[in-house]
Amino acid sequence: MERKPSNIAIIALLLILMMLVYGIWIEPQRITVKHVIIHDPELYAEWGNVRIAQISDLHITREGGHERRVLDELGRLKPDIIVITGDMAQWDAQPQGAIHFIKQLHAPEGVYCVMGDADYSSRRNHCLFCHPSGNVHRLRKSPVILRNTVIKTKLKNGGSMLIAGVTPGGDWGGDDDFLQEILGQHGHAILVLSHFSQEWSGLVTKRPVLWLSGDTHGGQVLLPSSFWQMVRIKPDPVHMAGLFRGGLHKWLYVNSGIGMTKNLPLRIGVPPEITLITFQGQEQ
Repeated sequence: MERKPSNIAIIALLLILMMLVYGIWIEPQRITVKHVIIHDPELYAEWGNVRIAQISDLHITREGGHERRVLDELGRLKPDIIVITGDMAQWDAQPQGAIHFIKQLHAPEGVYCVMGDADYSSRRNHCLFCHPSGNVHRLRKSPVILRNTVIKTKLKNGGSMLIAGVTPGGDWGGDDDFLQEILGQHGHAILVLSHFSQEWSGLVTKRPVLWLSGDTHGGQVLLPSSFWQMVRIKPDPVHMAGLFRGGLHKWLYVNSGIGMTKNLPLRIGVPPEITLITFQGQEQ
């Protein structure tokens, strides 16, 4: 006699199908804004009421409605500074779509980007991020691509901000001495942009620092932190998403990203994120 599937099995299958439909077609479109307030008197004393919008891990193949919604949301937020912490282009994709997107970003005190490993995967074409039309003798002025570079930008409150962009190491030409050179001395507060966050934990710095990263996508599926530390599919499984404090004036924020990897095109419990960061002088 043929056994019929139990009601429980049918319900479980339907729930799985519903979750996949949600994760593939619905949640990836739910762009959320996370408002993050950092309570630090040193950062506030130097940067005041500056508003920083961070986006990360766009993984753009070609620009579409999803990217236009990001632009619309940033236009509504009107941040003073916009930063992108890497993986603007999808893996192995040509960078033109991502470049067209980032060229549309505008903020009164500048747009600053660092490149991630996916951005380098287009091989020699990754040079288009830094050099318009492949002109190796001229750097792109907007947005500013930082590769082991420190710049100073003026703020509307009359102060200034140091922004450092860290290039990934290994095959991408990162300089292991760069961080120690800029952070191992007393000085003004500094904003560090890096696609990866693993170097933040062991960072010894004599100046206040806010380190902004991406790479993890928040896992794309909401799971306990112990799971990510066990499977270790990311270089820094301890800091998958959110705000972390590692000292009196040493901060890290890991953005959950906008796009998705080619191998896992879904999000469940980790919607696309724009982060709006502000500062207050009182300790929480």
